[in-house]
Amino acid sequence: MSQATAKAPTVAATLRAMRRAGAAGEPVPAATVAEWNSALMGRLYGMQKAVRYECRPLHTTEPWLEAQEGDVLHARKRGLEVRALYLHPPVPKEQHRWPPDSNGDGHCLDCGETEWLAEPDCRPHPPLRDHRSSMPIRLSWFIEPLETLQYLSKHLNPLARTKCRNETIYLIDRIKDHEKGSQP
Repeated sequence: MSQATAKAPTVAATLRAMRRAGAAGEPVPAATVAEWNSALMGRLYGMQKAVRYECRPLHTTEPWLEAQEGDVLHARKRGLEVRALYLHPPVPKEQHRWPPDSNGDGHCLDCGETEWLAEPDCRPHPPLRDHRSSMPIRLSWFIEPLETLQYLSKHLNPLARTKCRNETIYLIDRIKDHEKGSQP
């Protein structure tokens, strides 16, 4: 770490100094403002250059438009509010992994895209989560009441009894299948 980097004020220290100067109500020398600017810009944005500048009239909610050089240099004269847009460093791209025997028609081993349609970077799909295992209740708790309902259906007329038994048998089977599928 170089001496200049070690002595450079932090963003927090710079903001504290700015607040103190504002509370004092005294004029601040231009050299101090320049130091604050370099400290904030250096710490927040590093060596990044603005990708583009946008402007709009002061005190409005009009959409931001791309600014010309004169708009940025003479913003106060023209009554414009200017903002600089910065790009953050791009995320390193993941390379696709193709099967060794693919001749341009294989699928990526990580994301599953076909070789001839694949984008430059590989974006594997996140693993699917089985939400059934994190349910607050267990569906197997409903099997006993359903069996009781099936037993009590003997007191119904034949048409209602058949309908009730078929529905309870169907529900019990689905619950058992669901429980089987959610076991780790």
